[in-house]
Amino acid sequence: MKMLVKSGKQEKAVKILKKEGDLFTIMVGDRTYELDIVKVEEGVYSILHQGESINMEMIGSDQPGNYKVNTLYQSYNIDVVPALNLAGNGRAKKDSHQRIKAPMSGKIVKLKVKEGDAVEEGTPLVVLSAMKMENEICSEGKGVVSKIAIKEDDLVKDGQLMIDIKA
Repeated sequence: MKMLVKSGKQEKAVKILKKEGDLFTIMVGDRTYELDIVKVEEGVYSILHQGESINMEMIGSDQPGNYKVNTLYQSYNIDVVPALNLAGNGRAKKDSHQRIKAPMSGKIVKLKVKEGDAVEEGTPLVVLSAMKMENEICSEGKGVVSKIAIKEDDLVKDGQLMIDIKA
């Protein structure tokens, strides 16, 4: 699973490399972390990293992918955006032909476009619910929706084609 996490002017590419039970290997930017993450209750997580315990509370807002994250000493406002295709610099690639694939397994909550619709960069295409979060997936460039391979309430797998957009 790949995503971009934005806090203020900072933006980091985050990728889950491996998951075995509660043990996660993730890459944030160019650094790799081994974490033991346990969900304590809805929106509250206990994270163990190199023997240090961090408790984190994620509070969702009415905007998909927008959260207030509280730790014992700090609070952050973050936006979590699924990254469909990341370039080496962590920025989303732009392509003349877009094949929008599910960045993670989940459920299609809402389709925001239909075949034949013209889209611009940043146009919301679909809302995907995964890991108790709603993720709004947007177009990476201009084009016309040529094919929609999913419908609302469908369950999708990581990497499954959802929408095809031609320039």
